Amino acid sequence: MLLTHIKEIIKKITFMIDANLQSRGTNYNSHANKTGFIVKGFLCVCIFAYAGLAKAQGVIAGTNISNTAIVSYSTGSITQEPIESSPNGNSSAGIGNGTATEFVVDRKIDLVVTGNTNANVAPGDSQAEVIFSLQNQGNAIQTFSLVSNSLLTSDNFDINSCNIQITGVTGTPVAGVTLPSTNNIKLSPDQQATVSVRCDVPFSNSGAPIINGQTATLGLLATQNEDGSNTTESNIDSASGVETVFVDSAGTADLVRDAMHSAIRDYIATSSSAAPELTMNKTIVSVLDPDGGDKAETGSEVTYKIQISTTGIGTLENVVITDPTPTDMTYKLNSVRLNNTNQTDISDVVDNTDFGISTVDTATINLGNFAAGSQYEILVTYIIN
Repeated sequence: MLLTHIKEIIKKITFMIDANLQSRGTNYNSHANKTGFIVKGFLCVCIFAYAGLAKAQGVIAGTNISNTAIVSYSTGSITQEPIESSPNGNSSAGIGNGTATEFVVDRKIDLVVTGNTNANVAPGDSQAEVIFSLQNQGNAIQTFSLVSNSLLTSDNFDINSCNIQITGVTGTPVAGVTLPSTNNIKLSPDQQATVSVRCDVPFSNSGAPIINGQTATLGLLATQNEDGSNTTESNIDSASGVETVFVDSAGTADLVRDAMHSAIRDYIATSSSAAPELTMNKTIVSVLDPDGGDKAETGSEVTYKIQISTTGIGTLENVVITDPTPTDMTYKLNSVRLNNTNQTDISDVVDNTDFGISTVDTATINLGNFAAGSQYEILVTYIIN
């Protein structure tokens, strides 16, 4: 719109000078051609000067750009008074009789988020840190909100409990900004902020072990905000008003010209989750003799406790406990208890315990598959021969 406005000025000034020359009569064609060439050439230079000024990187939004073109000419070897330009045309000779052509620089919304450092982590690490930077590449002081996303599908596992902190800025902080700050930051044009994101690393990946070399990816999205709400782009163009123009590029999770920008960083596992481990012990919990005492004699019932404890991450598969009848003893029928639940001696669908069927003269308890961290307790009774 500005260039169209200046072209109209050229037409009007050229027309007025041509009319001035015609009124003088003699040598009109010669002088008119020369003068027209000078005027148009001079004002074209002004157009490029205006255009360069309007597009100058770093001109603060709201800056008023003012310019007046001046044409000097002569007719019949007589120097005429210069004529200044005016948005509506000016034919009054003399300095001070023109009117400046003005416009106001619009507000450019442009921001860039960059991922700087990854984090080497071990399963179970607390508040491991990755670093981003955020730069205001617009031409006004602007406020940005920051949001992290740890649930991306392109990685192997997910971190959690993430916290965002702006730890520093280049140059002097904008008035009212106190560092460190969380989630929001106000930046001057070209100012850059250092953003720390700290997250917890799980011990496992939804119960499965985290393997050395696997990664969890974290996204950080910055959005330009104005008074807590997203800025909208202006849909009008006025030389006298400050419009909002989006010029940001697309990031990893946003679109071009949307007043947003994003980047990603990785949490890289440098060790694996602890592998499943199983511990089993067997103890005597009671001895009951035929007289109700605790003597170990013929006919006494001896009850054993077998305890299974597991640690680590992952699944233990096809776990089977076998307890052969001790020498000089006889198994007491239906005496097996699993986690305080009576078991049957026959092989059936009621439970996964039997005696003498899977293996001769042996109590067999099939625990199947279970996650590491599970605990089991088995009681079984034998009688001294």
